[in-house]
Amino acid sequence: MLDAPSDAAAAPPMYVDVRHRRSFRDGQAGFGWLIVFVAGLLFATVAGATMSGIADDVQQGIGRVPRSVLGVVLVLVQVTYILALLVTPLVLLVMRRFAMLARGALALSLAPFAFWLVQLLPQIPSASLGVDDAVDLTKVSWPPTSVLAGCTALAVTATGGLRRPWRRAVWFLLGLLIALRVVTSASAPVDVVIAVGIGGVVGSGIMLALGRTAGRLTPHGVRVTLAGSGLPLAGDPEPRAGTRWTFRGTADEGPVDIRVLEEHRWSSARLDEAYRRLRWRDVGETSVDPDPLRLVTTEAMTLLLAASRAVRVPTVRAVATAPRGESLLAVDAVDGVLLSDLDELSADVLAGAWAQIVLLHDAGIAHRELDLTRLSLDSSGAVWVTDLDHAQPAANAALLAWDVAALLAATSAVVGPERAVAAADDALGHAALTLALPRLVPGSLSTRTRAAVKAAGGIAPLVDEVRRVTGAAEPDFQTVARFKPRTLVVAAFLAIAVYFLAPQFADLPRSITALGGADPWWAGAVLLASAATYLGAALGLAGGTPGRVPVGEAASVAVASSFVATFSPPGVGQVGLNIRYLQKRGFVTPVAVSSSAAKETAVLVVHLLLLSTFAVVAGSTGALTDELHSLPPAGVVLAIVAGVLALVGVALAIPRVRRLLRAWLVPAVRSSVDAMRIVVSSPVKLVTLLLGVSLLPLGYVFALYFSVRAMGVDSTTFVAVALVSLTAGAVATAAPTPGGVGVVEAVLLASLTGIGVPSGPALAAVLLYRVATFWLPILPGFVSFRVLTRRSVL
Repeated sequence: MLDAPSDAAAAPPMYVDVRHRRSFRDGQAGFGWLIVFVAGLLFATVAGATMSGIADDVQQGIGRVPRSVLGVVLVLVQVTYILALLVTPLVLLVMRRFAMLARGALALSLAPFAFWLVQLLPQIPSASLGVDDAVDLTKVSWPPTSVLAGCTALAVTATGGLRRPWRRAVWFLLGLLIALRVVTSASAPVDVVIAVGIGGVVGSGIMLALGRTAGRLTPHGVRVTLAGSGLPLAGDPEPRAGTRWTFRGTADEGPVDIRVLEEHRWSSARLDEAYRRLRWRDVGETSVDPDPLRLVTTEAMTLLLAASRAVRVPTVRAVATAPRGESLLAVDAVDGVLLSDLDELSADVLAGAWAQIVLLHDAGIAHRELDLTRLSLDSSGAVWVTDLDHAQPAANAALLAWDVAALLAATSAVVGPERAVAAADDALGHAALTLALPRLVPGSLSTRTRAAVKAAGGIAPLVDEVRRVTGAAEPDFQTVARFKPRTLVVAAFLAIAVYFLAPQFADLPRSITALGGADPWWAGAVLLASAATYLGAALGLAGGTPGRVPVGEAASVAVASSFVATFSPPGVGQVGLNIRYLQKRGFVTPVAVSSSAAKETAVLVVHLLLLSTFAVVAGSTGALTDELHSLPPAGVVLAIVAGVLALVGVALAIPRVRRLLRAWLVPAVRSSVDAMRIVVSSPVKLVTLLLGVSLLPLGYVFALYFSVRAMGVDSTTFVAVALVSLTAGAVATAAPTPGGVGVVEAVLLASLTGIGVPSGPALAAVLLYRVATFWLPILPGFVSFRVLTRRSVL
């Protein structure tokens, strides 16, 4: 189950224990568990009815399972659980794994205590640890949710020191415990989500605070492992610069490079390959081998096949497995320099590179990761092909064409399209270049090659040169990506929105009836308020631009943006259209961007001022006294806020996030500040800007209020509706779905019912509001977009 301690007195150790106090893996896991906990807390506080519906559905499904089966499964899991709790500490004591034992004891103590603290928060009915109505023979929900929190924390802290089969067993047992809690409880399963989230957060926190001890193969361990596979080394190998997993040693035949593949890196490769296989099409993504040894063995066999066809690849010397499961591949070292490190690629180097690719393809092998970092030039001027860890033997013509496109793009970025295409044409001929032409798309290139091509002027000159040389027609470029990552986010938000909207559609017939009986005067007022938002957008753009901008023309652009918003992320379409419009009016790009930034900054400032003003009015007049009593208590709100702040803190602790903020957010803020300085210097521009950006949010506020009044609801105050529009409505509009479709409706509906509007009229009011502010302007927006485009205004 566990690795026995090594006898360090007999020989130098094969492994060295390395304690990672800030493991990126533990930080990632903690972030994920925190999301689970916050989601459970939100479900418990705002979606109690929905959670009860889920519980009813689960109980109906479980009711079809024979009670005897449930009883047997419950007894078996309980026995396994008790045996694990009794035997595991004894085994750890015998094997002297005191650190793991201490982490486990701390996890079993802190996680239930943390769950108990959350249980003290009111209005979380599913977090009760009392006895529920049950569906199995015991009549008691089992295991208690506090036990689930402790077991989750224990699993997180323990799996770092277990081998893969035992890790799977631990998580499988935890899954059984979770499933039994769900099926033996008649209450909503949200308490399980909260308990598991808390346990994961506590376990990850323990690992971050105390660190994890990982055994790393030492150079002596590498030497002993390879000696057992028939490759003796003259002394211990040295780690290669910049990596802990590649060594260079000396055998009888000369220097060798040794690559160590341990289980975590293999698991990461599996996730990466699974994602690539799901996202990319026609690029040969296959499933990763079921264990590290088979992955290394596949690479070794590919190298042997390539060498048998006279391809210059490193000679395979040994494949070995270390005592703790690491797989090693030893090959002859290539004493050369990467083509990516050369300042210039000569004609001979280009010809040599293409000659090796021709031989590789003649062997039926597609490299699949081909760029200049995978080719080396030795001291004699010969080009070598390296890193065949992603290569695929028996590749079809399409995969080979992707290789050609990749190397074409990589060499073109260095030597230019003419020389790159000429060298490829001499080696491959017109037919191969014509087959590769439709695959010259940025999405198919490596990150390094894509950046180099972009810096060199883009892919278009290379495509034109290939067409000129081969005489090929305009290519029908391959669609490489099945989806973009943003598509998954949009789909998730739409699914969540539909999930929360579905229960409300029980009132749909009554809502349609109410919509048909809407007061026409109030409905007309809704349309006028919606129109005012376009006037506000036009005045804001005119006021934020240093030169003259006709308000009528800017209003037409604002109307056109309503059409663009149907297929672009929220806010992006309007900002991009404004910049395009200002460029067409003769403003240089920096001025156009800064003017749009000035307007958006003013919108944010005025929005916050209006929100503060209405909040003060609501507090002084008691407009929301009844509604405030129905809101979650301060403890729940503070817990949610603390969770959000913790998420932000974890994100800011990631260096990549900080780099992105420095690269994108800080320059945008500086640009906005500089733009506002120009606007403030002109009183007329400043008044116009403030008037426009005030009309924009107020127009939406009045549109929502008039929609509520049109449904005959006069008990809700204007201040309450304004706060709903300025808070929940604004947040929902930031959802990644085009126009906030689905999310806006769900959030506004929940908010209106929360301030006392009946569900039927609330749904009808939201439908009227969205028709007036989003759906109805699409057709005029399309017409305006076509007219402005035809007149070269856009």
